[in-house]
Amino acid sequence: MNRWLWIGAGVAALAGVALLTADRAGRRLPVEHIAEGGLELAQAPGAVWDVLTDIELFPAWRPDLTHVERLPAGAGGRPRWREYGRHGHTTYEVVASEAPHRLVTGIADPDLPYGGTWTYVLTPAGPGCSLTVTERGEVRKPVYRAVGHYLTGEDATVHRYLGALAHRMAA
Repeated sequence: MNRWLWIGAGVAALAGVALLTADRAGRRLPVEHIAEGGLELAQAPGAVWDVLTDIELFPAWRPDLTHVERLPAGAGGRPRWREYGRHGHTTYEVVASEAPHRLVTGIADPDLPYGGTWTYVLTPAGPGCSLTVTERGEVRKPVYRAVGHYLTGEDATVHRYLGALAHRMAA
């Protein structure tokens, strides 16, 4: 029994050192970041726009979501919704919309340890279009900044999203 107690204490000590190290490293990183990704699509901007803005269908093509709840409109009648996934939920709203070429969405929950906006720009390219997604994010907790910077990369969410969208548009 004592052996397991020592093993448990050792694991707890290692976890504590890892958290302190991540916290220290995260404090040296900026709170704000910019991540960008792009995609060439065979569909015209209007068809892609329809997929980007059909909130109820997000879970059908985004594997990170379990369901989406449409919320009452925000200021100026802007659409709002809550996305649910395995890590909890996040509330979003449309910040700006210029169909079918530019969409800006933002996290509408200031109590989260992260926040920011995503800007989607659709540019006609032959019969299809080019999509650029720019995340202007902020990560308020140093440990989360360290994990995002050193382990997953600040652009991981953008690229995961674009991969899901590419799969959806190819279907």
